[in-house]
Amino acid sequence: MQQTSPLRSPSIDVISIQSQVVYGSVGNGIAYRALLKKGLEALQVPSVLFGCPPYYGKPHGGVISGEWFGGFLDDLIARGVMKRTRAVIVGYLGDVMQCHILANWLQRVRALNPQIKIYIDPVMGDYGEGIYVDERIVNCYRSPFLRLANGLTPNGFELEQLFGRPLSSREQTQHAAQALLNDTTEWVLVTSAPGVAQHQDEVGLMLVTRQEAQCFTHPKVKSAVKGTGDLFTALLVSHLLHGAALDAAVVAAGGEVCDVLAEAAHFGWEEIGSLRALT
Repeated sequence: MQQTSPLRSPSIDVISIQSQVVYGSVGNGIAYRALLKKGLEALQVPSVLFGCPPYYGKPHGGVISGEWFGGFLDDLIARGVMKRTRAVIVGYLGDVMQCHILANWLQRVRALNPQIKIYIDPVMGDYGEGIYVDERIVNCYRSPFLRLANGLTPNGFELEQLFGRPLSSREQTQHAAQALLNDTTEWVLVTSAPGVAQHQDEVGLMLVTRQEAQCFTHPKVKSAVKGTGDLFTALLVSHLLHGAALDAAVVAAGGEVCDVLAEAAHFGWEEIGSLRALT
């Protein structure tokens, strides 16, 4: 018998749905920590649970089953949490079933809480690594699933997968990002954006909205750590939830990622350790 209570759940700033590792700074291993560091009330929902990231070799753990994954999400609705949540971040998903479960759940959540913001990082792969998720997840992202998002944060490689062909110029990148905009999706922020950086020691970003396209660059920091995209999205969302304008949030998040990477490089870390660089 389900327990009832006159009490209610506290307000939550953001729920982060992505991979979880016991050791490592990828997925919620870095995103959740960054959200807390920025003073937000955050919850995490794992799509996979590993002892460490797979780039160390085959890890212990695995994909969260559809029954468990859907159950975690349903529990948040049952406890009334989603009526008092400001934003949802979606990152790495473990299998295509999770895509379908999540799409249905996000539609239910938006019906319960029309003001909620949904931010999706369509994690599929990267330059130099190729696609590192099931091809069916890529196809799911090419479906109407992404149209549920208010904002998207693909890297350049992922934007190419969504667009269906390679991108080499600023104009092509802008055109591909604009194709993802709709009545719900207000902006697309492309990291490692093709055609933006003019020098090899820079990283380019492109922010595309319904009104304009803006380009940004920041220094390329030599660091071996992974999870920078997960960190960037978490920091971007944190600045937005604290009231920053979108372009200012992009600049602030990009600068903070550079600071964190510089700290990791200085100490020779294989993973992001302290987040002292964040204020």
